[in-house]
Amino acid sequence: MKTPIGFVLALMLAGPQVAGIAAQLPAEPAIERLAWLAGCWMQARPNGTVEEHWMPPRGGSMLGMSRTVSAGKTEEYEFLRIALVDGTLSYVALPSGQAQATFPLKSLDDGAVVFENLAHDFPHRIIYRRTADGMTARIEGVLKGEARGRDFPYRRCPN
Repeated sequence: MKTPIGFVLALMLAGPQVAGIAAQLPAEPAIERLAWLAGCWMQARPNGTVEEHWMPPRGGSMLGMSRTVSAGKTEEYEFLRIALVDGTLSYVALPSGQAQATFPLKSLDDGAVVFENLAHDFPHRIIYRRTADGMTARIEGVLKGEARGRDFPYRRCPN
């Protein structure tokens, strides 16, 4: 069966309008793919704990916080946000005693997310990976000319 030339011409002429409509349709929000991160996570240490709490994605953002408790005292804390910054999904950290830092999304799949800012002093990358029994957060980068990394193996907080 031959396609009528009029139909082909109509599609060619409508092409830009169809493309414009498709561009306006909302894509799957990337932040929804991070829903697995929501909840309370904890790493037990010999002299304390590291906790990280994330609210579920809502309104285009996820809000989080963490704290490190050693010998019964809060040693460090951090306020966290994952949201669009200048049109890019980004991880925004405000650690205790430091300036705010923004890490744009580098990669995202169903089991891991990588945020990266090579201009930041340390870390350069913040990585979250789902594991069989929890989640691992990792920071890595170069500090004083040396490649460094640190893993935070988390389990869900006990109820």
